[in-house]
Amino acid sequence: MSEREKNLLNLFAVAGVILLGFWGFSTYQSKKNSFLQNRSKAMENLDLARMALDSRAIIEDEITWLAEHEPEPRISENVGSDTQKIAAAEAVRSGMTVKNQKILPTIEMGTENAPQNYSIAQVEFQVSGNEEKLYSWFSTMHNPDLFRVISNINMFPNKEDDTLIDATVIFDQWFIPQTEENTPAETEATP
Repeated sequence: MSEREKNLLNLFAVAGVILLGFWGFSTYQSKKNSFLQNRSKAMENLDLARMALDSRAIIEDEITWLAEHEPEPRISENVGSDTQKIAAAEAVRSGMTVKNQKILPTIEMGTENAPQNYSIAQVEFQVSGNEEKLYSWFSTMHNPDLFRVISNINMFPNKEDDTLIDATVIFDQWFIPQTEENTPAETEATP
């Protein structure tokens, strides 16, 4: 082999080594970038999992309470009248004078003003009574354990008797509407 051929062969060998070096470096860089991206995604997922675990610990008591206290599904038409009867009976028992009462339209679940899993029956009362009796009635009727809350109170002095307070109160009764899916099947009597 001549000197010229040896130089050409050496040149090709050096060029091959340089090309292999570039290829190896670019492969290394792409693997490194892929590894860093995967590591970054794994760290994000770990952070999300830790946040979910922390939030679960925060709301675990609420989930347990809800599982123990969630009401049975009810027929929408009955909830408003039942709440009105309870509120009227408690108002009389507390010594309030009921001036007016009405059932407001039910806020159906899934609408803008209702929670996702509940509908809200509302009743409005206009009453008059002394302050102590009024607050007693409020504390009796506002019962989150029964999914019943006071959503609005307007109080003002009575025009005829300054020892009395007139109030307009809206009670919300949250409930699960009865549907075909959550209605218990009637058992058939066997002869």
